[in-house]
Amino acid sequence: MNQPAPSARAELIRYDIRRDRAGWTVYDVRSGEIAVINDVLQVGLDMDEADAIADALSADMPLAALSGHLDRFPWFQLPLPRR
Repeated sequence: MNQPAPSARAELIRYDIRRDRAGWTVYDVRSGEIAVINDVLQVGLDMDEADAIADALSADMPLAALSGHLDRFPWFQLPLPRR
């Protein structure tokens, strides 16, 4: 069975940002799923933080490149429960 070709946008960048109720969300352009770093959903972020995280994830940068961004997240961003 043939899979549909990925959108041109998904080929250019892997992660992007979109507005949410409390700020900005980083999401995977290919799947539409919210990005997760260290078991924390990347939602409710300031635009600059979300943009920096999306850029770093799209470029496959190591998490160390995100220093200064990962420790600052809204109080409602609790780690995902372990399965």
